[in-house]
Amino acid sequence: MKLSTKCRYGLRAMIELARHYSVGPINRKSISSAQHITKAYLENILTSLREKKLVLTTRGAGGGFVLQRPPARITVLDIVNALEGSLAPVDCLDNPAVCEKSEWCPARQVWKKLYDAQVKTLSGISLQDIIEAPSPAGDVNYMI
Repeated sequence: MKLSTKCRYGLRAMIELARHYSVGPINRKSISSAQHITKAYLENILTSLREKKLVLTTRGAGGGFVLQRPPARITVLDIVNALEGSLAPVDCLDNPAVCEKSEWCPARQVWKKLYDAQVKTLSGISLQDIIEAPSPAGDVNYMI
């Protein structure tokens, strides 16, 4: 599985929103600056996330973007599905009718195992898990 830049940046944007969840809306410029994503590209990502009901927008002086649900209730799978669509490596997993061999195909069983592993892994990681995880850089002590 290779994820698009849109998906990778989308996860970073959602992590930024999760970090500010209890503070309130964060504007696009702040997300862009913190995550090093161009404002134009970020707008495209945020539009997709809003359409999939993962983020809300608020207008006005204090407006910006907020998560539609608490960070603990949004998984990486939710974000990947919103920005990539199905993770199924072959069409017959989403729609067995596309292939007459779907019922007995041994290769389909392999693709199903791959798909199930991806879904299990990504659905088991919430935004809350990510923001609460220790920072890799924070684990190093450079004191002499």
